[in-house]
Amino acid sequence: MEESKGNEFIQMIRQLWNEQKKREVLYLEALKKDGMGPFRRVLSQGHVSAVLFQKEIRAVYDYFKCFLNDKELADQNQITSHSSLQLLEAANGKEEVASCLKKIEAATLQLYKSLRHYLDREPEAQRLMDEHLTRTSEFYEMLCKLESGSQRSYGLTAAA
Repeated sequence: MEESKGNEFIQMIRQLWNEQKKREVLYLEALKKDGMGPFRRVLSQGHVSAVLFQKEIRAVYDYFKCFLNDKELADQNQITSHSSLQLLEAANGKEEVASCLKKIEAATLQLYKSLRHYLDREPEAQRLMDEHLTRTSEFYEMLCKLESGSQRSYGLTAAA
């Protein structure tokens, strides 16, 4: 990977890892809220997927790290996470919680889409990121339905 493309890749993979860290924290916080009822299953699966995706993103990062020179992945978006957490804490009801989480999912989806062209020559890493993209899209769609109040069944059929 050429150096300028490598630096962009480093930034994007770090941003993606941080978005997944933010998802982990926010889904966990949403699970602590009262009145979530059957939505708890979706929240639990969102939390588990965020933790799993962080581990898989780290594996992709570590694979490329032998070709790149960079610092370890770390949660460097604490200010953004804090403001997102405050919005979630202020949310009342499933619809408002879904709205907060939907924003995080949208940002995460955008990062996955932006990262795709860096993985053209690495089919296994691209397959993994495509799986993450598909799964995150499912969460996003479910949150859209919940936010509008049109979905009454909150369960996911696929495992996180």
